[in-house]
Amino acid sequence: MSQIKKALEKAKAERLSQVPIEETRRDQQPEATETSAGPVCYARTRVIDVPLQKLLEKKVVAADEGNSLSDQFKRLRTRLLSQTRPRKWNMIQVTGFGPAEGKSLVAVNLAISIAQDTRQTTLLVDLDLRRPAVARLLGLSPETPGLKSYFFDEAALEDLFVNPGIPGLNVLTAGGSTNRSTEVLGSPKMESLIKELKHCYEDRYVILDTPGINVCADPLVISEYVDAILLVARLDQTSQEGIKAAMAHIPREKVLGVVLNDVPAKDIISYYAY
Repeated sequence: MSQIKKALEKAKAERLSQVPIEETRRDQQPEATETSAGPVCYARTRVIDVPLQKLLEKKVVAADEGNSLSDQFKRLRTRLLSQTRPRKWNMIQVTGFGPAEGKSLVAVNLAISIAQDTRQTTLLVDLDLRRPAVARLLGLSPETPGLKSYFFDEAALEDLFVNPGIPGLNVLTAGGSTNRSTEVLGSPKMESLIKELKHCYEDRYVILDTPGINVCADPLVISEYVDAILLVARLDQTSQEGIKAAMAHIPREKVLGVVLNDVPAKDIISYYAY
């Protein structure tokens, strides 16, 4: 853990030594396209009740507010909301450095925990179109229609939102994998979709689950659209080299911090603000 922490602290020190560019980067982001009536919003959501036990079997611990492990994600939620609310940032990308670091599990638990906040609702979007995991973790059928149907079958977006029986949480699944993920994520249709989702509801956080930064180009495409980025590393797996390589490519001014998975003792995660 000390090696990972040293690598993160080094990256943070390098960022702080640079000239602040946050306002410039945010000003360059494309504005949301809205009509005089405002952004298009969708109210129709299918409810598919998933038993709590099924969620806990997948380590979706935030679904059980009486579970002591859910407190880990409540603390993470509190810190992230304190970082983002004053800036009115509501679109957060959750990504990792490499494969199998647990970023999808963190995204799912975080989205549920934010939805439990009485002032917020959450939309969880699976943008890992190569290896989608959100539907599986939430106990939904892998055949649940999602973004793949939206992009390739011209399905109506309002028909794709799902609620797994958790108040305040809507989910947009990947709807299956595709080997054309980079082209889909970089398309004008995806850019338009992200703008729609971001500006639809003022009280909603949008959590985007994307592949690891060193895995493919997909998360770098999405990083241009989001307000903030939450990184996920795994103890004894994520390397210093992987951290260094990733930090060289992402917009550092958007990084909120790093969640470290598989922390020993009582904690299952630790959070290092960036």
